[in-house]
Amino acid sequence: MKQILLIINPISGYKAYKKVAPSAINMLKKKYEIEIIYTEYKGHIEKILNSFDLSKYIFCCIMGGDGSFHEAVNGLMKRKDKYKIPLSIIPAGSGNSLARDLNVLDTNNAVNKILNFNIKEIDIAKIYNKKQKMFSFNIIGWGMVANIGIKSEKFRWLGSARYTILSIIELIFKKAYEVNIELINEKNKKIIINNKILFAALCNTIHTGKGMKIAPDAKLNDGLMNLYLIKNASRFKLLSLLPKLFDGKHVNDKLVERYKFSKIKIDENYERKLLIDGEIKGKTPIIVDVVHKGIRLIG
Repeated sequence: MKQILLIINPISGYKAYKKVAPSAINMLKKKYEIEIIYTEYKGHIEKILNSFDLSKYIFCCIMGGDGSFHEAVNGLMKRKDKYKIPLSIIPAGSGNSLARDLNVLDTNNAVNKILNFNIKEIDIAKIYNKKQKMFSFNIIGWGMVANIGIKSEKFRWLGSARYTILSIIELIFKKAYEVNIELINEKNKKIIINNKILFAALCNTIHTGKGMKIAPDAKLNDGLMNLYLIKNASRFKLLSLLPKLFDGKHVNDKLVERYKFSKIKIDENYERKLLIDGEIKGKTPIIVDVVHKGIRLIG
């Protein structure tokens, strides 16, 4: 019987794996022999995907959320042998942005799509600055987006409501930042942006966070990412914009500028922290290249 590697993050989504794992494993066992690894620390998935001999497995399945899949992508993309085992995901996190894009939030639906073994290739963002290199499959957030992510770690006891509450607080004490952006758009034209903005979201997936449609026209494998800039405005206008982020209607608002790009440089006179796939990591200035069809994905 063909063997697959199943990596389970036991703390993702408030231990959501306990509800998901039994039925998912039983379904997978009908077709595959499974080797299961439970992660023991943050960064464990990245280490596994980066250093293990993966050639004996048909594919690797990640049971967790966006943070777990972020580790898997970084582990694969940093492999010295460049071996790209196909990945799949069974959602068991709090955000599950990629699962929303793939319409596999339901466990049975996710596993059935895995069993059908339809492989597609998706784009990956390569992010680098003077100190480090990393990869993203979902979102790179700068400004207010990152500020909310940083502060949310201190208010986990509020659950998912903390993002809405902190968003409102950020708007009350809003602060715009001067930023210099250079990008190459879908027509291979260079565009330069010098402005004060509240936040920038660089998206590869439609969804981010708790189901927000930040990039409603994003495609996973078109060789481009989507940039959304929110300009400075009154608190009233910004508060009216907030609900539109959940259904994608914000893209038609005058406060929003949007672009598609294959490469981008974000520069400022300050090393500002970033929100990458829900994780606070990396700092500006950065350069981002889109790696077209960087990984193979089942489902």
